[in-house]
Amino acid sequence: MSESEAPRKLRVLLVDPLASSRVVTLTMLEEAGHEVLPVTNWETAEDLLLREEIEAVVMAFAGDGFDGQDSAQRLRDRLPPQADLPLVGTSGGMRRGEEDDAMEAGFDVLLIRPFSPEELVAALAQATRQRTPPPVLDAETRAALRKDHGPAALEALEDEALAVPGTLLVALFRDGGEAEAYASAGAAVAAAMDGIGAIAAAAAARRMAESPEEGRRFLFPLLSAIVAARVALRRDRVDAAAADPIWAASDTVSGESP
Repeated sequence: MSESEAPRKLRVLLVDPLASSRVVTLTMLEEAGHEVLPVTNWETAEDLLLREEIEAVVMAFAGDGFDGQDSAQRLRDRLPPQADLPLVGTSGGMRRGEEDDAMEAGFDVLLIRPFSPEELVAALAQATRQRTPPPVLDAETRAALRKDHGPAALEALEDEALAVPGTLLVALFRDGGEAEAYASAGAAVAAAMDGIGAIAAAAAARRMAESPEEGRRFLFPLLSAIVAARVALRRDRVDAAAADPIWAASDTVSGESP
């Protein structure tokens, strides 16, 4: 593996009630270059999540009365971005069906002891890739839109799309709503954001649509994603205009010649 392909170093929360396995895992992670915050229970882990910037979690599936399934579910029940942290489980593999139970609880990977340092590093890298959020904008969609729209037309298209969350989400933020309202709003906002290449906002909207009973929880991250998209869309147009003066001088709409 080249230096450019090496997994990036992370700030890892290690949760393991057993001193022997905790020390072994801690050593492996630190020797791989990660910064590790070790704790023995989920209550302490939650306190660290409030106070520290955590980039990934490595956690025992079970041991000494510790319930890794419950702890994983509690992590996934938190608000993003913590709900989306990469989560690697470790286990002695003593119980049949552990891997299925771990995946259902929210683990991304489950390692069975004894595992090598290389296996732990690879599992953490895999979980991180799986949990990496999408970019704010989709480059291919934005390029296609610029091909068919000049600056003013593209800005108008974006304003029209951004009016959808402005119309649907303000009322939910102010008054709340039934599950059906969150599902419908999420689906509509996702479609609007997809249309202008705002893929991170679209993903946040789909998450709300797919969990409408918890729609209020996902509303705030969605609103933040919309704000980030608005800023990124304007920057994208400005940068494109600076890079392409011919496009900057055009106001061609789809199907017309300049």
